[in-house]
Amino acid sequence: SKYKDEYKEIKSILISYNLYRQNWSSKFKQNNIKVFFTWYKYSSKHIALADAISDNNGISVVWQIGFDGFENAQMMIKSDIAFCFSGFSSSIDKKVNSKIKYNIIVGYVKDYAAPLVIKKANELRNQLMSNGAKKIIFAIDENSNSDDRWHTGNVLQRENYSFILKKVIEVPWLGVIFKPKDIKTLIERLGPEIEKLLYQAEATGRCYIYRELGRHTTSAPPVLAALSADVCIHGHLNAGTAALECALAGVPTLLIDREGAPYSKLYDLPKGKVVFQDWPSAIDALMQHFNSSNGVPGFGDWASIIDELDPFRDGLAAYRMGTYIKWLTDGYDKGLEKDEVMSNAARMYAEKWGSDKVIIS
Repeated sequence: SKYKDEYKEIKSILISYNLYRQNWSSKFKQNNIKVFFTWYKYSSKHIALADAISDNNGISVVWQIGFDGFENAQMMIKSDIAFCFSGFSSSIDKKVNSKIKYNIIVGYVKDYAAPLVIKKANELRNQLMSNGAKKIIFAIDENSNSDDRWHTGNVLQRENYSFILKKVIEVPWLGVIFKPKDIKTLIERLGPEIEKLLYQAEATGRCYIYRELGRHTTSAPPVLAALSADVCIHGHLNAGTAALECALAGVPTLLIDREGAPYSKLYDLPKGKVVFQDWPSAIDALMQHFNSSNGVPGFGDWASIIDELDPFRDGLAAYRMGTYIKWLTDGYDKGLEKDEVMSNAARMYAEKWGSDKVIIS
């Protein structure tokens, strides 16, 4: 009686969970679905879906789409199987109390992309160089929101454009590439002052913006822009997936921690060569690097931790994941039960890729 409001809230959550679970359990049964495969772990619905597929003797599978550099309760997973980038990623899952039976290390799943986009990347690089650019920066825009309580605010995001744009206008041999996460809202987010700088820089022919829109975000992958550039700059350290993609492609990549994410794994990278606290210090270091005949040793180099973030780096992560899914469906085609299907797949993966790549809870 003392906690009526809390009781009503919890009851509402349980009713919603049960309805969602029953609805999907019925769909899975009706269509004889045995494997449910998703990347979307960012809401409680994936828990109901995992239970719904289990109701039908099926297997839930979650694959890692983004890099998580530190513990965050919003990243908790409930799934029979989770494909992760590395042992470090698996340790984060464990720390946030994820419920995973088999954690399978596959590497960064989009690592196949670089060879597919290198030709197009070189075309853009040549275009910027024909207009006078000798060194090119890729500045990563991770989107923003007008209310900075829930996302990086627009004011913070404007810095990701203003400092570089001013430098490109000032330095006749410098080029820049932007790949906004959401091109639709870019001008609104930048405001009139930065918009003016953007048009000035574009007029030099040394500034390029990827504008083609996919279903939700700009369609160009980060690695496409990265391979056109000499250095990539990720203006956040509380995120890092795009930066990881660039670093895995072998492009020097900087991180700027303006929000404050001191517990991120990325803080293991060298300060003043990879990790910076603000844009002015990053740009000063960048210009020193570009103006040195052989560059600053170790500038933008992730070699000290790259093995911990992806132990494979062979372009086969998606192949490993797809093969594993096939082993699961093959097991069901043979009439095996759920536990045997999962056990066989884990054994075959360990034999092919190493027992240290299979973590069983």
